[in-house]
Amino acid sequence: MNLMDIQPIVQSIAEATAAVLKIEVEIVNHEFIRIACTGEMQVDILKKLEGDRVYKSVFANKKPIIIKEPGYEEICGSCKFFANCMEMGEISVPIMVYGQVVGVIGLLAFNQDQKARLFENIEGILTFLDKMADLLASKLDQFYMMEELEKHNHKMIKMLGLVQEGVLIIDQHSRIIELNEQAKMILGISQSHELPAAVQVFIDKVLEEDEVTNQAFELQHQLFQKTVIVTKKILFDRNNVKEILLILQDVETIQGIVERASEEKMKPFQRIIGSSKQIQEVKSYAFKASQSKSTILIQGESGTGKEVFANAIHKASDRKDKMFVAVNCGAIPDHLLESELFGYEKGAFTGASHVGKVGKFELANGGTIFLDEIGEMPLHLQVKLLRVLQENEVERVGGTKVIPIDVRIIAATNRELSDLIAEGRFREDLYFRLNVIPMMIPPLRSRREDILTLSNYFMAEYNKLFQAKVLGFDKELTNLILQYPWKGNVRELKNFIEYLFNFIQDGYMTMENAGTLIERKLHVAQPKETKMVMYSLERMEKECIEKAVDYVKKNNQNIEDAASLLGISRATLFRKLKKYKL
Repeated sequence: MNLMDIQPIVQSIAEATAAVLKIEVEIVNHEFIRIACTGEMQVDILKKLEGDRVYKSVFANKKPIIIKEPGYEEICGSCKFFANCMEMGEISVPIMVYGQVVGVIGLLAFNQDQKARLFENIEGILTFLDKMADLLASKLDQFYMMEELEKHNHKMIKMLGLVQEGVLIIDQHSRIIELNEQAKMILGISQSHELPAAVQVFIDKVLEEDEVTNQAFELQHQLFQKTVIVTKKILFDRNNVKEILLILQDVETIQGIVERASEEKMKPFQRIIGSSKQIQEVKSYAFKASQSKSTILIQGESGTGKEVFANAIHKASDRKDKMFVAVNCGAIPDHLLESELFGYEKGAFTGASHVGKVGKFELANGGTIFLDEIGEMPLHLQVKLLRVLQENEVERVGGTKVIPIDVRIIAATNRELSDLIAEGRFREDLYFRLNVIPMMIPPLRSRREDILTLSNYFMAEYNKLFQAKVLGFDKELTNLILQYPWKGNVRELKNFIEYLFNFIQDGYMTMENAGTLIERKLHVAQPKETKMVMYSLERMEKECIEKAVDYVKKNNQNIEDAASLLGISRATLFRKLKKYKL
């Protein structure tokens, strides 16, 4: 709490106190700024105190201090005004709010008359100052209470504005007590407390309805040509005074909410970075696929973001509240993959847990399982996976009972499954079961506009992570990353930018400061410096004229100005231009 927030009130209390006691008054806040004062001290109002030892002691001890010989008492020893103090007496009292000192009110004597009045009745002075301190504390507390009430009221009004439905509170005489903007829109009310005739008729019809509350009923009102769903609730009914809450929903608005719900489902795909036409088409296609229950096969090169899309499909589906379980079929040894996917019973094999293990399919029950690198799955497991797809059940390793499951399968591969089928390494019937909804994610090199979008996104991410201030790539480096093939796709680009951030953390990344790093990481050689080539005088003259002409054009100057730059006459310039066919 800061007394500065109520400075005019503090000043008025200081002046009133000085008028009653005929002694100068000074009031400071917790920062030892003179918030209020009287007499000659007013020239220094709202300035920080130079000598504040006494007030600091009041803050520290939370007790009044009486100084009868200013400048000579022990507390004055470290003050720069020691033995040279203008004051002749002082009594200071803390201003307390909830047990904390928020300021000090001090009475200061600057002449013998004031000193006599100050110390004539010290007990009475202290009592009076305590009352003034309490008054200041209550004013400050009241200020913050009012501020909190205003915030609370503003928050409540804001909350009413955020509610999708119209909220209307009226009394039994149809007078409006409160309403939100949505209610105004539904009813066509422009002034908060003035009901148009059509609305008055509508409200009267609502009040005529059965008194049963919290039951929605429809009212068709021809005057505003809309159907409104109304829910009525009695808020207050005592001493023949009644307040009624009406929740209004426009049927058209409800339809709009349904449309917005569809947009909300699209959010997981909006988080996938990319602005190219290709990636936008894939996101739209993936959203439609997410609303289905069918199996999906995602194909694309390594690093294109197959798991990112699979996760987005899960989050946009009606399975979003259940588990999304990802399994990399190529990263788990063949002899462990079966138990990882389907689980095992206790004692199923040497080293098996004595309580058994739940497999990934059971873990994903009700949700989605993502089988990455499906082309690496051994043939004997492909048979078991085919059974899962056909029967919607699994059987643990070493078990005898089947476990029903409800799991959506999204498989992914960076290999050409048709080639694996031809080689006898992938079952054709499994391929057809998986490829119900095929998806293809294009490589980064085929959508180059996404390279800069992704680069900017990753740079913002790593600026936060590294607490860096990198501004971006310069033109030369931008051209390089746009032309680079990015065989590792988005993953390679992200790793490359992270790599650069380990060595460059401010300004622009350029071929000058990052060239060696790029050569090491991407194996892209820097342009070699070439030896100076000796030109003929005519060629050098032609180039000078070309540069001068380009310069005046870029600066919107006349062609004659090029002659001045070259130090030749206008006629000579035109003769040279004609000679070199410029």
